[in-house]
Amino acid sequence: MRKTIITVLAFVVGITTLSAQETIESVKAERDMAVAQADSLKEVISKIRERQKGNVHLDFDIPFYRKVRRPRAADVGCIGVGTLVYESGGDLGFSPQNSLEFWGFLPISRTKGRHSLTYGPGISFKNYGITGNKAMVMTEEGDITIGRFRDGSIPRISRLRVFSLNMPLFYSIGFGRGYGITLGPVVNLNASSSIVNKYMIDGDKRKDKYKYVHCDIVTVDAMVQLNYRDFSVYGRYSPMNVMDKRYWPEFGTWSVGVALSLN
Repeated sequence: MRKTIITVLAFVVGITTLSAQETIESVKAERDMAVAQADSLKEVISKIRERQKGNVHLDFDIPFYRKVRRPRAADVGCIGVGTLVYESGGDLGFSPQNSLEFWGFLPISRTKGRHSLTYGPGISFKNYGITGNKAMVMTEEGDITIGRFRDGSIPRISRLRVFSLNMPLFYSIGFGRGYGITLGPVVNLNASSSIVNKYMIDGDKRKDKYKYVHCDIVTVDAMVQLNYRDFSVYGRYSPMNVMDKRYWPEFGTWSVGVALSLN
């Protein structure tokens, strides 16, 4: 009987020992697998970091290290205000401080890397002003002459306003750190024009207005923008006659101004 009990106990101990040994081996195998996976993950992270290092460079303009992204497409200004600074031809003598333009458009961009093509519908107002005693006057035949204000009046301003629908087509390239350049044509559909003469007589403010003063229907401007992030400085050249030269003296204008990107 004693031998039987001893034999049974030995059998139970043997089975328990084998089970424990198998458990230990299983734990070791799982540990080795986890270590291998961790090493593999470290290797993947290391490769990703090495690739990221290729996309950045040190910026030594400041005393601390920071990462700078690769150049991307420039942000194009889509609303702007400028001064009409030059008048060529004719006897109009537009005054820069009284000649302003306002414009804006809805940008649609196609971008690849640091290059982009931008277009979209827009509007603009061009205000051409002259000061002194000179005034733009429309005759009964529709011709525009440069005359004078009424005798005894105090002149304030004589202004030509042209409202246009626009379609710009801009190419842009980015140089990195937010800098870029944009250039291209702007097609103008000049929808309306008017002349307003403002003056004072006996202390009262007066205004004479002439509508439909013969603008050319379609004109094309050339435009360039120097961009820094969302801010741009632009120049615009209008070589074509905005006004119908059958009724107006010929003139073309330059303008310079600032623009903002709303993207």
